[in-house]
Amino acid sequence: MVSMNPIRLKLLAVAMLLSLLCAMEVQTAPLEENWASGIIHRAKRSLLWRWNTLKPVGASCRHFSECATNYCRRNVCTFPSVSS
Repeated sequence: MVSMNPIRLKLLAVAMLLSLLCAMEVQTAPLEENWASGIIHRAKRSLLWRWNTLKPVGASCRHFSECATNYCRRNVCTFPSVSS
């Protein structure tokens, strides 16, 4: 078994004590109640968020802006009819 010299042992003990102290400080840090609200609102307004929230063809809708095709007919997302 390899024995550690006293200086390394003391440095290891101090490093462990400091790491535990820092971990306790991080865990007990208070957060505001709405700390991420600005981040979440910006993400919801992003283009990717809008693409992912649009309804597919065949889903029920109330307004054309809800559908991926931008066409709501009889409360169902459909493709626009082509008149010839």
